[in-house]
Amino acid sequence: MPDRNNRSDLPIHPVLNERYSPRSFKDRDVTEPELELVLEAARWAPSSMNEQPWRFLVARKGGVGHAELLATLAPSNALWADKAPILILTMVHRTFKRNGLPNIHAWHDLGGAVAMLTVQATALGMGIHQLGGFSATTARAHFQVPEDLDVVSVLALGHPGHSDALPEGLREREERRSPRSGLADLVRFGK
Repeated sequence: MPDRNNRSDLPIHPVLNERYSPRSFKDRDVTEPELELVLEAARWAPSSMNEQPWRFLVARKGGVGHAELLATLAPSNALWADKAPILILTMVHRTFKRNGLPNIHAWHDLGGAVAMLTVQATALGMGIHQLGGFSATTARAHFQVPEDLDVVSVLALGHPGHSDALPEGLREREERRSPRSGLADLVRFGK
């Protein structure tokens, strides 16, 4: 397993420096207190007009909904995500509750909530892998998601495992951390 520390050249908080998206998960459950903590962290995320438009459908491995949520994943994701003890379907309300107007910030707010959830999970020694490779249509139908919610992504949550538990092609990706663009490529000041 590669060293997860010192990924940034700058002294960012260690929890942020350690965060990565694991594909390998230990055969270890996420306890109810751990799950509650990561969900509570998401609850405290900022949101436009304090709307908190995000909604999470949590499915525990071996429990109600897990196999069905796993079945919505692209085969390349299902190959490893079946080891995650928790899968979470993320959704957002696209309109404001108070006035019914479009909430153009809803997906942004969900991203903030997932970031808070991810930081808390990392602080607890867990990992989150966010998945866009799934069928939102199938998830909506199976879980009877109301039409006023956008189905956005699936999160795989668990304690990171060893890369040698993965098939060869995935093992290499697990051992190589995704590079990041430099600040100069991402940020402009004043113009």
